[in-house]
Amino acid sequence: MRDVLPEEAPAWDRLEGAARRLSRSRGFREIRPVLLEETELFTRSVGEVTDIVEKEMFTLKKGDTSLSLRPEGTAGIARAYLQAGYAKRAPVQKLFTVGPMFRYERPQKGRDRMFTQFDVEVIGTLDPRADVEVVHLAACFFEDLGIEGLEVRLNSMGDGADRDAYRAALRAFLAPKMDRHCDLCRSRFERNVLRVLDCKNPDCQALHEGAPGILDFLSPENRGHFEEVGALLESLGRSVVVDPGIVRGLDYYTRTVFEVHYPALGARSALCGGGRYDHLVRDLGGPDLAAVGFAIGFTPTLLVLGELGLLDDLPESVPEAYVVAADAAGRREALAIAEELRSAGIGATFDLEERGLKAQMKVAGKVGHLLAVLIGEDELARGAVTIKDMVRREQREVPRGELTRAVRAILGSAEPG
Repeated sequence: MRDVLPEEAPAWDRLEGAARRLSRSRGFREIRPVLLEETELFTRSVGEVTDIVEKEMFTLKKGDTSLSLRPEGTAGIARAYLQAGYAKRAPVQKLFTVGPMFRYERPQKGRDRMFTQFDVEVIGTLDPRADVEVVHLAACFFEDLGIEGLEVRLNSMGDGADRDAYRAALRAFLAPKMDRHCDLCRSRFERNVLRVLDCKNPDCQALHEGAPGILDFLSPENRGHFEEVGALLESLGRSVVVDPGIVRGLDYYTRTVFEVHYPALGARSALCGGGRYDHLVRDLGGPDLAAVGFAIGFTPTLLVLGELGLLDDLPESVPEAYVVAADAAGRREALAIAEELRSAGIGATFDLEERGLKAQMKVAGKVGHLLAVLIGEDELARGAVTIKDMVRREQREVPRGELTRAVRAILGSAEPG
């Protein structure tokens, strides 16, 4: 787990701002679920045979109660959706959240044990346009950050009888080779055969070559849904690649699964993924309502942006005015001046280290304040202040009572009323 320091915050603000702005412009509403959930929520929804549940959750036990810090966002959003009564009074909901998740990850670059995710969920509809809106929003997020040339990779996990038929075919294909797989694959083979294809072991991946693809087992209804999603994405100008190898790692996925890639990154080209989870609400005790969503991790996104030079020269937020005081009396007045400007909606700060005038002016220029408001012994005696425009290198003295009006004029702000 790591801190986000002040000099790093502008990059995080950039991502959070893009997530909220793009989501709200499409009618998504922000939801902020709790960080701590009953452990059973994740074993029921994410799946007991996933790495998340088996070895990556931070779990706390008190008596008979078992609670876990949320390792992902979808299950908690679905739980909150049900508890809020949306399933009965307003079943179709477009929701998003930006916040921390927690996993006991093996330490490595781009993997934090506390990490921020941008989650988007559309609950209550099987309309393929919902899939498209979710996929398109994910791609638009990266494009808004400056990444061009994206590729959407699409697959289907099927549902119902076609998925059962695929499981049987995959089991028949893998069974003769299972003694050559790793221990984790052998465990998954017995408990959830689809998860075998998720193994990252190169030796196991080689054994999966030639495995049957689920697209060959889709029912006409599910194939029609899959093809409509692809066609609609292409109608929006999206580059779509059908990739039968995409198998999302969580048990709740059905039908559409997708990843957004930036091919120029090579083997690490995947930027995010998501898909449908059409029975999760039912599995949590609600009605059988379809849903689709995605999650984007901020840490790997920031690494990619850094590699591409898209985080260079991001400005820190700096108050417009810096109040410079020459002596003790001026320092008392500096506080009042700063607060007056703040009350008028103008950012202002002042020196807290009792530096001299020259040093204070140097700080004002280096940090990037637009204006310096100087208050010295002479200005105090005349009931005036000196305002220096740090951009144009111009300064003038104004009566103390006209300070706010003068600052607004220099900044180009209109006088209210």
